[in-house]
Amino acid sequence: MKKFAKVIFIGILFLAFLFRFYNFQNLFFFGMDQEYEALIVKNIVTLKHFPLIGVNASDTGLYLGPAFIYLAAIPFYIFQGNPLGWGLVASFLGVLTVYLIYKVGKKMFSEKVGFFASLLYASSFLTSFYDRQFWNPTPIPLFSLLIGFLLYRILNNNRKSLLLLSLSFGLAIQAHLSILIFLPLIIYAVMRKYKILGIKTIFLSIIIFILLQTPIILFELRHNFLNTNALIDLVAKKSEQTSTSSFSERNSLFLSTLGRFFWVPYKPDLFLESGQCKELSSLRKNAYPEGIIMVMVGLIIFLRRYFSKNKFATPSKLILSICLLTFLFVLFYNRSVFEYYFLFFFPWLAIALGRSLDLIWEKKQGKVIVLPVIILFVVLNVMTLFSAYSSYSYPDKLEAMRFVKNYVLEKDYTLEALGNCPRFGGYRYLFEYFVGIPKHSYMDSYFEWLYPDVSVKKNPNRTVLLSLIDSRDKAEDIKRWEEEKFKLLAENRIVAKERFGRIQVFILDKL
Repeated sequence: MKKFAKVIFIGILFLAFLFRFYNFQNLFFFGMDQEYEALIVKNIVTLKHFPLIGVNASDTGLYLGPAFIYLAAIPFYIFQGNPLGWGLVASFLGVLTVYLIYKVGKKMFSEKVGFFASLLYASSFLTSFYDRQFWNPTPIPLFSLLIGFLLYRILNNNRKSLLLLSLSFGLAIQAHLSILIFLPLIIYAVMRKYKILGIKTIFLSIIIFILLQTPIILFELRHNFLNTNALIDLVAKKSEQTSTSSFSERNSLFLSTLGRFFWVPYKPDLFLESGQCKELSSLRKNAYPEGIIMVMVGLIIFLRRYFSKNKFATPSKLILSICLLTFLFVLFYNRSVFEYYFLFFFPWLAIALGRSLDLIWEKKQGKVIVLPVIILFVVLNVMTLFSAYSSYSYPDKLEAMRFVKNYVLEKDYTLEALGNCPRFGGYRYLFEYFVGIPKHSYMDSYFEWLYPDVSVKKNPNRTVLLSLIDSRDKAEDIKRWEEEKFKLLAENRIVAKERFGRIQVFILDKL
């Protein structure tokens, strides 16, 4: 039996690797957020700037702590700034998360639950899509799993787990604010187990958490409490820069996310799948109703079991609480919400569904239900994996830069790009890494403060123009971008031009 269990587990790990490394370069994603963080980390590694803050938290005006950025400097240094190196690290973290889901599911419930849960997480194309991206939300599933498991151990009277929880939460909150979903549970666990934990342990845990926040505290003191004021404005809803969303929009997104966990429909374009390109959001592969129903049925089965007395009451209540807090987040958080905000929920969704499959398995004829569902799940997601593509793929970007390098050589050049969402594809950093630092670029208004090495010279004779005008955009947008392109071409001499997939490249010289 142990040998059979090992075979199953090896098979699950194989699926985890397959979904996170298959067609790796073609399905690798590098966009504006990754570019932003790469530039910050480069300055750390080259000792140009050592920040006291991390990235900006979406449109809130808040800055995260720098822990993730500091840690990201390690793989950046190892891979010498190559973006693919970050992608490899992200994918390996995804495989590690699969392994820990098995361990946590086994500890909380049973080995079968661990198998079912890790299989679901390993084979979900949706989780593998986000596991391939290296940016600040990348470690959130892993941190979520650790925090939830440590809460479970605290509720089972394990005192030392509070110290580890403080460490995990203190680091996680510097990766993405969605991890705040666990704060009410942490407060509840400490209050409930106050006598068992002891004042000394609680005090040490608070000290650990505060020490981890030291850089951002220093930043606050040096910058007149910039973050605190942003938080006050956020709570008071004074910020004019934040975009809002209705409950209907958030609910639709969440339900679609549940269904997409079961299956992202066949042949997805990864350029669209994160849902951050609002102009083309209608082309995103939203969940089929059947997928949403399958996941909802699994959660209902898990919920029904919660109301019956059993030895798994504590982990069931914990997961139910995470589900409830997630629903409250959807209900009351009225700002723009993206699918990756629910990364913290995916590991616990997998464990809850794994527990439901285990409950069905134990019933008479349960295997007849569970096995076809699992086979269907894996087959559908494998089909999606093998059919996935990116309309602005990383290999196309590399080919475009190889072409440009032949014409730029050691010359100064300006980098320009035309288009809506596609122009925010990380090109400024990629050109710096693979071609040479542009003296001026269309991204300077966003990132100029992050590259101190660029000289004040702003008007090189040579221009590299990337035409990224997407035919799927609105007609008026296409017309506007085409007019701008023709204007640039008329004002300059075309030295060379070539197309790489959807990326059209022009090498221009001034007339």
